[in-house]
Amino acid sequence: MAPTELRDFLTETKIFAKIGTLGEDGWPNVNPAWYEYDGDSFWLVTKELAGFCSNMRRDPRVTLCIDNPEPPYKRVMVRGHAEFPEGDWVELARRMVLRYLGPGGMDYFEATLDLPRVLIRIRPERVSSWDGGGVDRTFTKRTRWHEVTPGQSVEEAASS
Repeated sequence: MAPTELRDFLTETKIFAKIGTLGEDGWPNVNPAWYEYDGDSFWLVTKELAGFCSNMRRDPRVTLCIDNPEPPYKRVMVRGHAEFPEGDWVELARRMVLRYLGPGGMDYFEATLDLPRVLIRIRPERVSSWDGGGVDRTFTKRTRWHEVTPGQSVEEAASS
């Protein structure tokens, strides 16, 4: 995807991120979650007792898959490490509720505001994207991963 198209895809859609983690038994786990991308990192707000949260605390390696399930098909894969920064998650969660549920979701937000949440930051280290046009290149070539250097956006890395 072109950088602007990639940024729009990551910031303007209501598509969930699927977060791949490793369970304590070694099996891969994939969980859908709301996210926000700020041009530098992917942010999640989740429940402390969520299984994928425990998995990330034990082994911070994660893969995100953000894909459009309907035409035009698009996909972004991100590899990185989960961090658990201290900070206020409320405003981020409010923006996520508005993005994914709209104003009607504020009742849900207010009803769960006092329940414990965890703020998670995933800094991209590698990225791969696909715009769904034409024949997927992985029929004939391996997936092309782009390294994301500190301070570099996913869009910049994917266009290199």
